[in-house]
Amino acid sequence: MRIIAGTWRGRRIEVPPGIRPMQDRERERLFSILGPRIEGARVLDLFAGSGAIGLEALSRGAAQVWQVENGRRVLPILRRNLSAVGAAELAQLIELSAYAMPHAPEPAPGTVNIAVAAPPFPDLLETRRCHRLHTLFRHVVETLLAPDGVFVLEHPAALEAGEAAGLAGGRDTRQTGQSAISFWDAPTGDG
Repeated sequence: MRIIAGTWRGRRIEVPPGIRPMQDRERERLFSILGPRIEGARVLDLFAGSGAIGLEALSRGAAQVWQVENGRRVLPILRRNLSAVGAAELAQLIELSAYAMPHAPEPAPGTVNIAVAAPPFPDLLETRRCHRLHTLFRHVVETLLAPDGVFVLEHPAALEAGEAAGLAGGRDTRQTGQSAISFWDAPTGDG
């Protein structure tokens, strides 16, 4: 796997065994859609895995990234990837299950410009885990996003966006093969 564009374009990153990272084509589409929103953004990367999403954001000019990951086999690889490109000072690693984010002290409410969740697809299909994901996603959208913020979810293309996220009012969904990325804007507060 590689970083697609920006300062670290072409740099290879290690992928931990047993995880399903967002593929290059899907990441390229995501960052193309986000476009200039990346410059100076504060990005939350849930289920960080290899760190590819956060590293891509930093490479393209994001100001800060919070990477949420707690996998014991994954964390050493994520740390190596951050170190390999010199991103350790710009990326804050939150060693916590993404499911526990509603109880985490960081990031502070209203500070996230872009939040990206690429959870394990089986979690979106299993009832108990799916319910916990919906709680997490509502917390991200309703509490953590800045007023101009956007939440992005990668999910199986066979699942409708609202069903996958447990959120209404999705702005857009783009499908690439067997997966899709869907977008929700921060609530406007007027309704």
